Amino acid sequence: MNKKKVLVLCTGNSCRSIMAEAMINAKLGDCVEAQSSGVKASGKVNPSAQALLERKGVWRPEYHSKTIDTVLDTPFDLVITVCDNAKETCPMFPKAVKTIHVGFEDPSGKAEAEYEKTYDLIEKELLPIVKQELCNKGVNMQKNVSKTNNGVKINFTGGVQKQNIVQMVQNCATGQCECMSDETKAKVKDMQVEGNDGNVELKLEGEVSVEEIEAALSRSKVLNK
Repeated sequence: MNKKKVLVLCTGNSCRSIMAEAMINAKLGDCVEAQSSGVKASGKVNPSAQALLERKGVWRPEYHSKTIDTVLDTPFDLVITVCDNAKETCPMFPKAVKTIHVGFEDPSGKAEAEYEKTYDLIEKELLPIVKQELCNKGVNMQKNVSKTNNGVKINFTGGVQKQNIVQMVQNCATGQCECMSDETKAKVKDMQVEGNDGNVELKLEGEVSVEEIEAALSRSKVLNK
């Protein structure tokens, strides 16, 4: 299985982003490979954060604070900013698919309990997002194709992301559709995407059959990658 790549970005890359990197690799390492960096990297890991990660059994000797220029050209599937400053100054990642923000307060310089609190919040709030974005993509996705008065409707549920369905439609609209036959393409007059991640509806207008759309979906590289 090819692992998806995620970058966790903050200002100094000494505490929150290092913690998130270690936790993602430890808990989601079967499907995700995480790295971290800083907009203005401090060059050192917060010793309290490292001690906590060591106690939790998720620390690796290779973890270190590094500048953002060392990872700019890496083809990340997801970039996550975990502090407001990083969000505001986050550069463009030409090879990143998606950038999101999940903020946490910096425990640096505070009591040990604050580091534990940040660790728990990352596990509760950040890891499920990473799992949904990268581990569940295309997994346990259900497709139900049904006939409508003016075409065909496809309901995608479970591990489906709306952006994947939108990408598939855009590919067809720009002549890059790899799944439909030329005959089927000629029949489709319009395509509309509605809903959200986990529950997406795609409506196709035209004289198309359920069977030929099901066949097209089975060949889609976007859905089956």
